[in-house]
Amino acid sequence: MKKVLNSKKLSYITRSCMILLTTVLIILFFCIMLLVGQIQGTARVVNYAGLVRGKTQRIIKLENAGQPHDEMIESVSSYIKGLRYGSDELKLVRLDDAAFQVKMNELNRYFEELCKEILLIREKGYENTNIIEMSETFFNICDEATGLAEAYSQRKATALNRLEQIVFIDIGGLIIIIAIELVKALRYAAQNRILQSKVYLDEATGLPNKNKCEEILNKPKLLTTEDAVAVCVFDLNNLRNINNTLGHDKGDEYIYSFAKQLRIAVPDEYFVGRDGGDEFIVVLNGVTRGHVEKCLLNIRKQTETYSKEHPEMPISYAVGYALSQDFEQATMRELFRYADKNMYIDKNRAKMEEAAEEKRINQSLLAKVKDMGYHFSDCLYCDAFMDKYRTLRASSEFFLAENGSYSGAVEQIVRKLATDSTRKTIWTQLQIDYLKEHLTNKNFVHEISYQYRKGDSPLHGRLTVIFYDASRDGAVHHFILGFEVFHDKNIAAADEKLQLTQYYEQMKQIILENGNYVEALLDTAEVVCTADFTHDRLENIFYHSNSLQKFNMKVSLPCSYNEYCVKHKELITEDTIENYRIVDSSAKLLERFHTGEKQVIVEYREKDINGKPIWLQKTVLMSRDTVYDSELQKESTVVHGIILFKNTAVFHEKDQQEKERLQLAFEKADSASRAKTEFVNRMSHDIRTPINGIIGMLDIIRKNKDNEKKVEECLDKIQLSAGHLMSLADDVLDMSKLESGRLVLEEVSFNLLQVIDEVFSLVNAQLLEMKLSHHTHRKNLHHMMVIGSPTRLRQIMVNLFSNAIKYNKIGGTIDTYTEEISFDGTTAWFEFKIKDSGIGMSEKFVKEELFDIFTQEQVDARTRYKGSGLGMSIVRQLIEAMNGTIEVESILGKGTTFIFRFPFKINQPESSLLDTKESLSAISEKSMKKGNAASEVNSLNNNCLDGMHILLVEDNDLNMEIAEFYLQEYGARIEKAWNGKEAVEKFLASAPNTYDMILMDIMMPVMDGLEASLAIRLSKRTDAKNIPIIAMTAQASKECMQQCSDAGMNGHLTKPVASQKLIETIIEFT
Repeated sequence: MKKVLNSKKLSYITRSCMILLTTVLIILFFCIMLLVGQIQGTARVVNYAGLVRGKTQRIIKLENAGQPHDEMIESVSSYIKGLRYGSDELKLVRLDDAAFQVKMNELNRYFEELCKEILLIREKGYENTNIIEMSETFFNICDEATGLAEAYSQRKATALNRLEQIVFIDIGGLIIIIAIELVKALRYAAQNRILQSKVYLDEATGLPNKNKCEEILNKPKLLTTEDAVAVCVFDLNNLRNINNTLGHDKGDEYIYSFAKQLRIAVPDEYFVGRDGGDEFIVVLNGVTRGHVEKCLLNIRKQTETYSKEHPEMPISYAVGYALSQDFEQATMRELFRYADKNMYIDKNRAKMEEAAEEKRINQSLLAKVKDMGYHFSDCLYCDAFMDKYRTLRASSEFFLAENGSYSGAVEQIVRKLATDSTRKTIWTQLQIDYLKEHLTNKNFVHEISYQYRKGDSPLHGRLTVIFYDASRDGAVHHFILGFEVFHDKNIAAADEKLQLTQYYEQMKQIILENGNYVEALLDTAEVVCTADFTHDRLENIFYHSNSLQKFNMKVSLPCSYNEYCVKHKELITEDTIENYRIVDSSAKLLERFHTGEKQVIVEYREKDINGKPIWLQKTVLMSRDTVYDSELQKESTVVHGIILFKNTAVFHEKDQQEKERLQLAFEKADSASRAKTEFVNRMSHDIRTPINGIIGMLDIIRKNKDNEKKVEECLDKIQLSAGHLMSLADDVLDMSKLESGRLVLEEVSFNLLQVIDEVFSLVNAQLLEMKLSHHTHRKNLHHMMVIGSPTRLRQIMVNLFSNAIKYNKIGGTIDTYTEEISFDGTTAWFEFKIKDSGIGMSEKFVKEELFDIFTQEQVDARTRYKGSGLGMSIVRQLIEAMNGTIEVESILGKGTTFIFRFPFKINQPESSLLDTKESLSAISEKSMKKGNAASEVNSLNNNCLDGMHILLVEDNDLNMEIAEFYLQEYGARIEKAWNGKEAVEKFLASAPNTYDMILMDIMMPVMDGLEASLAIRLSKRTDAKNIPIIAMTAQASKECMQQCSDAGMNGHLTKPVASQKLIETIIEFT
């Protein structure tokens, strides 16, 4: 519009300029003509001025010659007068020049005097007059007047020249303006030609417009079947919605998109035009119905492809067509009308398909919501691009319309659910721009909590926004907005109407949202019957599977429903007959229907033809219907029933299996409980036995203080009993760690043969005591330096070896085997066997109970074979933790063989141990050296701690006394602290380097050992960082050791602490 106004303004200016220049040019022409006339008159003035001089000169000559000529004097006088005032007779103009006029007046006066002098000449002769001098003066005046006339003429000529230049400029301007107007005229002519061609072109789409369409449709020619013309009419479905929500610009874009896809899909030889608004027509010439259908299919595919690429604005349309072959005679307009009618039929079809697709999508969306664990009472599906929504689920009290503008819905939500304090927050977080920024496929859920009052009841709730998909730019396109209302717990529990309403709403939603509800119900039934209970008639029986064909009584249908049930009653088992009687007559079912029951379900057992009972579920669904009786010619009301039979034997079998499983679980739990009870009894016995021995030996010592040999013997037995108690405690702790998964295996380098040799050394005394023969067998041992847990390997071997000794016979044999069975370059597998000639075990015990906790095969073996019943369970779990395997071969009364295998990573390449004896001697030599080192320690027993000042921290009197005895025996000086706080205070109060070491208990009152150690290390004392702190604790776990290390402790001693281990540790860290 602005461009058009500017163009009009420019045209007005150019035309005004043209008029002005033309006017100026006309004026200039008049001026030039005037100047030319003046210039021409000036030339005659100059000529007559010269003529005045010439004639006057002749007059004087004639007078001097005595030939007077008065006529000439008169003519000169008339010339001067004409020069002064102008003369039509002489065709002289009066020069409008003041100087010239003054000069002419002077000339006139002088001529009059000259005439007087001429009269004197006639009287006296020229000799006696001044005629010569006066004539000369006159001639000079004439010359001056001529000069002034010439100057005047020159000025006029100059003015004329300037006017000519102005005229040329004016003419140039006119030429330019005329050229501009000519160009514009040519352009307008071209545009008119284009507009003439565009009379039939639609600017928005580039297709022929309504004028062209109407021209084609208005052709009067009657089409016949031979013409083979088809008219297709298209109508866009969503244009109004797009215009209302996104604006008319998007609507125009939508129209253009469809027009472009339509033109692409339709071959070029066919006409495609826009018949105004959202309607388009396509005219196909020389086509059959098949060609038309193929063309429409191509259009459908083209638009579907476009819609997939542009999900934010998919194309939806309806189409109808009419073919001239279908009519004997028809005009194009009539074909258009038929096509238009068919288009509306297709529009209805498209709406139904879209509704079905929408329902499918809704079910999919609700299934997704359910899978995410949400149970919304109300739910919206929103389009961020189109700013619209539709309801997926709505309760009876939901306050939003079925569909509409999302922005408008936000305003209603805020008005309904927000309070003054939450209104801005809720409004902001529901805005589309906010959701585009915060809702992504990674951060796909956004929750907004709210609370408000409904009447006197406070209500809490939550709005949940769930990301569904994104547009091409990655921003959220569709999302789900769910509503949850949380009623007050006490109010909800007391309000039965509220609970009933919630149940009703949920049932309604299940039925409405499950589009396949009826199909699913029928699919679950194996037999379906239809019945008319009003007239006691069983009408049809449909078998959906063969599983219940064996119950087919092959009755003639229709038949009496009551009689049919009576026949079947004979096959019902006695224990379920009462259930069957609920639905065995039409009267009973009608009575239930009239009391409001529409569904009756019973379950019973029925015998098949082989007499085998099978569980059946019979569901009777009843509804009232009005039917027309053609015989009576009137309508009547009947109660119809659909009877569904389902074989539920599988469910009952599962139920039975579940009962059996629970029974087994109960028995197993009961067995475990009994085993634990037995274990407690055994442990009570095992613990009391050594304690009883210790107490008894102490009594004997008190009574035999003077008998040194007897005292020494009692002390040895006390130490043996204490060791047995320690073993029991270790077994229980190991089992606890294994069952809780807290056992951490060390990964260190060790010599495999050395560990084996140490095991033999540990059990050698027991072998001698039982008078057992021990034979070793070693084979193919190439890699002895391995990485693993030597402590746990030793524990496994000692346990199995001890069992082989414990359950052997006096004078029996034990054979041990060690073999390297494979090596892959980094890991070697070793197989170990321990074979004994003992009492053996039964096959059942080996398979079912050997590795269970708290088990031993013979109860009477408790007295003879002592143990906790945990050993084998610990062994198996340790072997599995080390990625090994264990097998057992045992014959009751003949002996047992344990075979266990381990993989160990190789620490470094070694030479093959070809000579086993040489290897063993090397190990023995190392053991001897170790023994010598121990003897060196023993040699320092009396004075190795002389001069050392040790801070002993312990809260237990007995432990304090024992440790004090050990330390003082080796020469140390002791200072006691009874908790961690006292130890820190004594350390900080003493001078630097007062103490050589701190022995710290862990579990103490006031402040434990870990806190105390950390406090000492963090103090600013010069010796705080360097003084050795050794932990003394009953906890032997790696976690405890790590905690001690983290607290700044240097070492760790496990209680009970042997005196030699205590002294070695002190010497090591000082």
